Amino acid sequence: MRLRREEWILGLAVLLLLVILNGLLIAKYDALFSVVCDDYGKLLSYNYHVSGFDATTYSVLTEWGMKYDVLRHPLLPYLMWLPYGLNQILISLLGINGALYIAAVIILFFGFCTTIILYRILHELIGLDRWGATLLTVFFFSLAYVLVTYIATDHFGISLFLILWSLYLIGKASKEGKVLSTWKSALLVLLIAGVTLTNGAKVLAGELIARGKGFFHWKYFFVAVGCMVLVVGLGLWEERVYVYPKEQAEKKYFQEHKAEMIKKAREDHERYKHAPWVIHKGKPFGKGSILKWTDKTTSRWETLKENVFGESLQLHEDYVLDDVLNSARPVLLSYHHPWNYVIEVLLVLLLLAGICCGFRERLLWMCLLGILPDALMHIGLGFAINEIYIMSAHWIYVFPIAFAYLFKRFNGHGPMVMVLRILIALLTVYLLIHNVALIVEWSQQPPVSIAFWFD
Repeated sequence: MRLRREEWILGLAVLLLLVILNGLLIAKYDALFSVVCDDYGKLLSYNYHVSGFDATTYSVLTEWGMKYDVLRHPLLPYLMWLPYGLNQILISLLGINGALYIAAVIILFFGFCTTIILYRILHELIGLDRWGATLLTVFFFSLAYVLVTYIATDHFGISLFLILWSLYLIGKASKEGKVLSTWKSALLVLLIAGVTLTNGAKVLAGELIARGKGFFHWKYFFVAVGCMVLVVGLGLWEERVYVYPKEQAEKKYFQEHKAEMIKKAREDHERYKHAPWVIHKGKPFGKGSILKWTDKTTSRWETLKENVFGESLQLHEDYVLDDVLNSARPVLLSYHHPWNYVIEVLLVLLLLAGICCGFRERLLWMCLLGILPDALMHIGLGFAINEIYIMSAHWIYVFPIAFAYLFKRFNGHGPMVMVLRILIALLTVYLLIHNVALIVEWSQQPPVSIAFWFD
């Protein structure tokens, strides 16, 4: 994929910002996590708190294994095998754990690629001019949990690029009156679902819009569904081989020390009944293996107002990047100033206007249909609703894409386009200043350990 001059300039400008923010995160955690120790996982769990993101990648880069949720991320451990090998060389030669630095390089690479692929979607597929596509790409990287996604070590930055890449490939073929070849589509499903299982649905949603009835042709349907089944099967196999033996060992230990374990469970219940991970969870719909992760009590309206279209776009000034499951940060947090809500309403209105303008466009429907499962899962059933903003990478790209259709609707009507561009530019400047300032302030605070809960 050869880059044009304007793509290099835009990509490097965004990369510079992300390098600075990643440098601040590394400076915050370097003394803690650049060490070589026996229980690195515990060190991470006690001290790494960047909103609700996990530090599993640091752990995998230090000691490779099936440490991700293998059902949700069956291919991700294998993608980290070579970076893990590089870290082992650093540890053996220098005695320094380079997980922070290697993870930063990985996330910066995908941040750069995300910049380029979003620009191409806006410029090549939707048809904005270079300045309009550049403006909306920069706007995208001014949003709070786009910035946080590309400084946190979790998998979301990789997933965001892969989602946009699939939209670009499927959308480009559709614009040319074609569809992706079956084998290319199959590889997309395998890769994207392998990194994050639920994102496989986004590829299938895009292909459904692009192919129409052809999606259900036996050849394509069999291959597409087969790939999803294959990914699920890989996750189940990994769980059986790597997770199930540990669970059985734990059950066996429990049975052998039943009285002792029951006593400890009662003590833990009393000890942790006021812990954040207990009090900040809503009441589930049931007690089954899946239903226990749901939430029927957290207000959906307040969640949309304060977290989905609030924290995802503008960081709250209190409890900046605190983990709701490890700190005093409440699940629902209000802004202090009315203008934060004015900005939020304005962004949502522009989003709705853009959706109306692009209502007949296939690419927009690929986005909307693709994020429907996320909405049902997080808002409907309440999975991870208490930290829903960290899931922003799976849907937030709809903002610049919808705005692009709003721009395109008034193409040729100079004054209205100019007003929209000025408005988006002002919003971008405000969001960059607001969000970057709070991230910088957070980076200057010393790491907070939660070891006191367990000592």
